Amino acid sequence: MQRHYQVIYESILSVFIVVDIAIMSLMIIGFSVGIMHSTINTVGRFDLIVAFLILVDFIIFRVRKDRVNTSNWQFIKENWTYLISIIPLTFISFNLFQLFGFMDILWLLVLLRYYALIKVLLITGSKVREYPSKTKLDYATVFLLLVLVVGSFIFFIVERSVNPEVPNYESAMWYAIVSMTTVGYGDIVPITLAGRIIGIIMILSGMGYVSLVTATLAYSFIDLFRKESHTAVDNVEKKVMKYEEKIDELLVKVDNLEKKIDKNNEEK
Repeated sequence: MQRHYQVIYESILSVFIVVDIAIMSLMIIGFSVGIMHSTINTVGRFDLIVAFLILVDFIIFRVRKDRVNTSNWQFIKENWTYLISIIPLTFISFNLFQLFGFMDILWLLVLLRYYALIKVLLITGSKVREYPSKTKLDYATVFLLLVLVVGSFIFFIVERSVNPEVPNYESAMWYAIVSMTTVGYGDIVPITLAGRIIGIIMILSGMGYVSLVTATLAYSFIDLFRKESHTAVDNVEKKVMKYEEKIDELLVKVDNLEKKIDKNNEEK
């Protein structure tokens, strides 16, 4: 039962980590083209939530389980990425201390946190990557994130000077997310040819990803039903074999009993 709870929790945590990596990437690009402090603060608060969720996972499923059987140094060596990922660097740097003038130093820390988050994602997602790896959903997710990050940046570059609906990078991010989810609010419409091409790529990428997710879910349910069916058949076969063994034992006893009766009749 605890294993099921761990799989469910770490599946949710993996989704949060992927989203955190995506919005941090958008934030980093936003620094080069201009991004509002309110957006950075929102990213920082979300990063704080992810760090807290990783801390809970670390305490419940790592410390309590692995700490007993390993030494202090070995435990730190195996889980140092957790120790880094539980530090909400974005929240501390920008929400608390407003360290916008120390970006040269923060870049190194951000890269280290990126690496730590990816390593933690590989750990937390190890139990839930069985079906995505078979259907290549993991590669599709990476491709989707690249389209989101790169597409929003290029869209902002080509549209900002001619499109009054794209006054800042946040608008380009909003357009990218709305397009990839195929919602299509229509509040932002590309004007340039390049912007329209990027919009088409985003829409097709989102549609393809949703189709792949649907196929993955269907495959997972079918595979789960198949495994349960095989388990049920194996259980029935084991029960039949036990009954056959009991019947064989009973037949042996009956045969021995008949021999004793025949022997008694002969003696009489």
